[in-house]
Amino acid sequence: MTASVISHHVLYRSKQFFSAFPSLVTTKNGDILLAFRRAPDHRWLLGDIADEDFNSVDHVHFRSHVAFARLAPNLEIQDEPEILPVHAEAGDQDGNLFFSNSGRLFQYSFRWYPVTAEIRDKLKELGIGTYGGDYLGAGFITHSCYVRYSDDEGQTWSKPFEFGHDPLVKPVQWDEIPTPASVRGRMIELENGELLLATYRSGFEGDRHDLVRLFRSSDQGISWQREQDYLSREDGALQEPTLAHWPKGRVTMFNRTTYNDDKLIIAEAGPDGRDFGPLKTLNITGHPYDALVLPDGRLFLVYGYRHKPMGVRARLVEAGQQPDEAEELIIRDDSRSRDTGYPSATLMADGRILVAYYIADEKGIRGIEASIVEIV
Repeated sequence: MTASVISHHVLYRSKQFFSAFPSLVTTKNGDILLAFRRAPDHRWLLGDIADEDFNSVDHVHFRSHVAFARLAPNLEIQDEPEILPVHAEAGDQDGNLFFSNSGRLFQYSFRWYPVTAEIRDKLKELGIGTYGGDYLGAGFITHSCYVRYSDDEGQTWSKPFEFGHDPLVKPVQWDEIPTPASVRGRMIELENGELLLATYRSGFEGDRHDLVRLFRSSDQGISWQREQDYLSREDGALQEPTLAHWPKGRVTMFNRTTYNDDKLIIAEAGPDGRDFGPLKTLNITGHPYDALVLPDGRLFLVYGYRHKPMGVRARLVEAGQQPDEAEELIIRDDSRSRDTGYPSATLMADGRILVAYYIADEKGIRGIEASIVEIV
């Protein structure tokens, strides 16, 4: 059996917004819920985007938020995206959606705290660096991480559970900014009903690079506990981890990496999602990853590809097969910009797979597009 690309679709694009980092889930009635990071794209004020501005990247913004929309099975947006509740001081970075077996919908993200260019420069004088640069006009500090849930498919939401300061991290500069973790990737539900979420962060004593921290919930996301162990590598970073829960209990973690030729690194654990084994580099190039376990036990692994020709790729992995042994499927190879990808996959009601990602159009406007993949 192989996978083939059937069609491409535009889910959302607006010249006034920089839209990226989508996440998809399918409801019981076949509708599809879409969440993505959205923020003003000020280039529209200049008219057509100039060639020198085509690749302008705007991944942090003081008005960044999670946009949430419901799509009909034919992929038409039923209403304009709504803005999910925002933090008073910080902007959201990712949409991240997940349905538990009980039907509870989770949305989780991390936030950036914006500062003015004046404060950014004064912080620099104090030896405190911020993310961003002059092209953004301000500085940004990693602020917080949260999970919230909905029991009515996103009509109403719980208050967010805020992850607190990590005790293994160097003392924080400000008590008001916990900077506990960053998160981009699929959480999983274990056979005993526990939820497991992988996050990543830097700042650990003795570690120079980002590493992975896991959080577990035994009460369907009402509270979360930080796992004791963490995963790290001496010669590079582990970032944007996503989890897959295979049939018969095996759990695999897929990591974006640095200083590793953009190769995938995996780690595996047993049915309880504890004691992940050694990190292993596979011959798969790209980032980040999303791992959709199919009803027949196979895994659909999809990832962004920021090397020419740029776009999105995937592999259909048989149970027991190493992912890099599976044939690579090119979903898109026509991206006009390296700033693309971050795919999310969901199983549609008709058994086909929908893969969403962000990509620039001919004018350089980032939008959310999707491809339908059929298993044949």
